[in-house]
Amino acid sequence: MADPWQPSKGIPSAAMDCVIYMRWSSAEQGKGSTLERQTRDCREYAAAQGWNVIDELVDDGISAYKGEHANTGRLGDFVRAVEAGEYPEGVILLCEKLDRLSRQAPSRVFLWMIQLTEAGVVIATVDGGRQYSNGQFDMAAIIEVVVKAQLSHEESEKKSQRLAAAWEAKRRRLQAGETFVMSRRIPGWLRVEGTPPRFAIDEARAAIVRRIFEETVSGYGKHHIARNLNRDGIPPFGRADGWHSSYIQKILKSIAVLGEFQPSRKPRGSPREAVGDVIRGYYPPVIDAALHRRAMAAMADRSRKTAGRGRRLVNLFSGLAFCGVCGSKMTFRGKGSKLRADGTVVSEDYLICDSYQRGRGCDSGTHFNYRLWEDGILGPSICEALWERQTAPTAEVNELEIALAEAEREQQATRSKAALALDLALETNRQEPRSAWMALVAEADLLDARIGSLRDRLTILRGQVTPEENIERITSLQDALQDDDEDVRFEARSKIMAALHNLITRVTFHPPAYVVADMIGDREAHIEYNDLMGDTEWTMSRKDGQPFALPWRSELEAFRETMTPGERRTGTK
Repeated sequence: MADPWQPSKGIPSAAMDCVIYMRWSSAEQGKGSTLERQTRDCREYAAAQGWNVIDELVDDGISAYKGEHANTGRLGDFVRAVEAGEYPEGVILLCEKLDRLSRQAPSRVFLWMIQLTEAGVVIATVDGGRQYSNGQFDMAAIIEVVVKAQLSHEESEKKSQRLAAAWEAKRRRLQAGETFVMSRRIPGWLRVEGTPPRFAIDEARAAIVRRIFEETVSGYGKHHIARNLNRDGIPPFGRADGWHSSYIQKILKSIAVLGEFQPSRKPRGSPREAVGDVIRGYYPPVIDAALHRRAMAAMADRSRKTAGRGRRLVNLFSGLAFCGVCGSKMTFRGKGSKLRADGTVVSEDYLICDSYQRGRGCDSGTHFNYRLWEDGILGPSICEALWERQTAPTAEVNELEIALAEAEREQQATRSKAALALDLALETNRQEPRSAWMALVAEADLLDARIGSLRDRLTILRGQVTPEENIERITSLQDALQDDDEDVRFEARSKIMAALHNLITRVTFHPPAYVVADMIGDREAHIEYNDLMGDTEWTMSRKDGQPFALPWRSELEAFRETMTPGERRTGTK
């Protein structure tokens, strides 16, 4: 056998450009001696051959079993650069072993090498001192490549099967109720410690997670939350240079905050996929189910109502406002404020029929002054919405909210299992999945009844606050709408917007000065403009026309009677 450290026959040794390629398939390997060994051996070999190393390429933690490195890694970049003529003819691609280039099936490896050498690349390996170039593939070289590729491919396949079996065994143990640390890849607010290993909460980071959820409930979006954390100098988890909205979203979407874990697997070359049921109690929870439920509801509210970039929630009725003449949506037209000759400032933001504005057949060109009608519609709406939603938190209410949130999550999981069992029963026509489906449906029905009972108890408890407390809460929130602090105004508008979209189904604008707000259930608010007062007035009634008695109306009206018209619009005294 030729000495691997001597120049090979048929390949010029002087002034040859060489590119060193190094690869390993897992991040753990990169932390060891793999990089150091491959780098040392390749550099020494290139020096012995008299080659000029012009570049060193590293694919860290990328598998060659499915060939992904040849598409997305540095090796793929090299091949594309060769095809584009960026490397000279006869450039040498040097690696430690042939399996660093590929662990795919032998036929694919051989075809890939033929195509690369035909493009003018010489493939060289430190192992065995082998070099492969265009026109130099004799029978011995072909057999050698095929045999090495076959051995590498089989080794990777067996390793993959062993790892898959080991992970499957761990998943079965978890599903059976055994408690242990399955992997050290954990959320950023936890750590693994002790022997045997166990999870522990990083309390400082857990407090940040709770802050993220609380600010979401308050109406802040992920971009706003990230900006707040960066502005306050809160260090991010991991190695990032600051908080990013994408990571805020990842935390909000994670079930790990509740202590839950979804087992999954990632077949080589394929996306990660969920396996089995969610494991409850795998991690220590850092927030309760009630806070999580409120945050998810706030996110759902924002997704259907947030205004465009930089709009700062200017239109609280986005998606709710419709023309009373043609039924089209009302469009917000923001012109800002105007200073009159007498020194007064008037708002020139309007709601106008979209069909009229676009010349689509509606003849209602009435411009409803947005500020005036926002104040008018908020009168009945904010009181009704916040009467129940903003009651003072008590230990009993919080306990019920947690129980309700957990029951709803359990119901969702049960219905998902029932759907899978039904699909399996229809597909196989076997009795076992059919029996499982019937049992799961019965369990879901029991959960429905429990959820209904919990909601009824919550409604009763929330109604036990005094009228004075609710009036104070409502007026203070209205007062926040006029606060000098932009963040305070934004939070107040966000809360009000969430309440409105949970209460109102439609706001219909009838020219010249009449609005009807349809609310959940059987009631509606009627708002009219009073020329004498220069303000709006409202009444509440049932949709069948009968008066609707509000339990808090008399107290609120008595409070409003002591206000001036300006104070009524702002809700401040």
